[in-house]
Amino acid sequence: MVVVGFRRSPAQLIGAGLASLLVLAGAASPAPSRSEIRVPEDTPTLQDAVAQASPGEEIVLSAGTYPGGVVVPEAKRDLTIRGIDRNAVVLDGADRRKNGIVVHADGVSILNLSAHNFTENALYWDGADRFRASYVTVWNVGEYGIYVEDGEHGRVDHTYVSGAARAAYYVGECRPCEAKIANVVARLSAIGYSGTNATGVEIRNSTWDRNGAGIVPNTYANEALPPQEHATIMRNTVTLSGRAPVPIKTALAGFIGVGIAIAGGNRNLVAGNRVTGSERYGIAVFPTARFVDFSGGPEPGPPWRPRGNTVWLNTVNGSGRADLALAAGVGRGNCFTRNRAARYAPHDLPRPTCAGPSSTGDALVAEELTQPVRVMVADTMRRRDPPSYKTMPTPPSQPSMRTG
Repeated sequence: MVVVGFRRSPAQLIGAGLASLLVLAGAASPAPSRSEIRVPEDTPTLQDAVAQASPGEEIVLSAGTYPGGVVVPEAKRDLTIRGIDRNAVVLDGADRRKNGIVVHADGVSILNLSAHNFTENALYWDGADRFRASYVTVWNVGEYGIYVEDGEHGRVDHTYVSGAARAAYYVGECRPCEAKIANVVARLSAIGYSGTNATGVEIRNSTWDRNGAGIVPNTYANEALPPQEHATIMRNTVTLSGRAPVPIKTALAGFIGVGIAIAGGNRNLVAGNRVTGSERYGIAVFPTARFVDFSGGPEPGPPWRPRGNTVWLNTVNGSGRADLALAAGVGRGNCFTRNRAARYAPHDLPRPTCAGPSSTGDALVAEELTQPVRVMVADTMRRRDPPSYKTMPTPPSQPSMRTG
């Protein structure tokens, strides 16, 4: 815009000249601290880069194999760790190191890389909020692929986990979690998703293929913040649960063969999913015991009785025992409506809109799925003779994250 008739005073001209000199001086001075640290170009290791980084900086990993064993301490908040190529940037635990990356800081994102053969977990957020894992591939780990414990307000998307002996994905012990898992793949793991005492997790538009069990939100008092509540499980494809040999190192082993299991949780929505070929049950709602006790003693206290769950508009077929199942001993208000399925337990499950008294449900389902945990685990391990996580197949290359 041009302003007609404006004339600057001498004082204004002097001020403008000084401002120009200051701009020139600033251009000649050293650049401000960098917002990006490249490994190995700027520093040789990922752990060195974390140590040097200020909150909010980005660490970029060049193509190569890295040993893992990295810890992000609580003070290093809002870091981004990003590989330049999802398939060419690899954390390799060599079946000796426990974890790929352990995060204790809020706001840490891990993007566009792969990790495999850690004896425990590939990526582990421990008490860290605002987490993100995107465009990550994980295979063959002794416990969890992507593990978030006591973390809120996060997302996991466009990831692929295979061959995890506890669960491909875990988000648990959080209230409210406000976490989203979307557009992910879980294959050939003991459990696809496990969420103990997780309130408010969304699981959408994802593939759960040939896991021991597919999606298992669950309540147990041995972990913090029971009961599990308010999960949204929508538009997922769950196939062949319990039909393939998988590594098993989980207290949830007794639920192998179930596609989607609401294990002691309340007010969950299971809607618009396609569940096919489960070894035992396609979608099942059932109580869980108060304690997980492997000491040989009793599991005291009444069970967690699921209530207020809605199973709606799902397509379920090819299950070994029943496509839709409700165990005896559940709480009130578990609704099974407008599903497409062939086999039910109990047989009259489709007739009422919502199950009423706590006694409604199938006694055989309850007998099978609500035994003491140690009994179910021992029976599963004896019958299945699971393979080692080390022997599971390497997944194919996956699409990298677009940048810029």
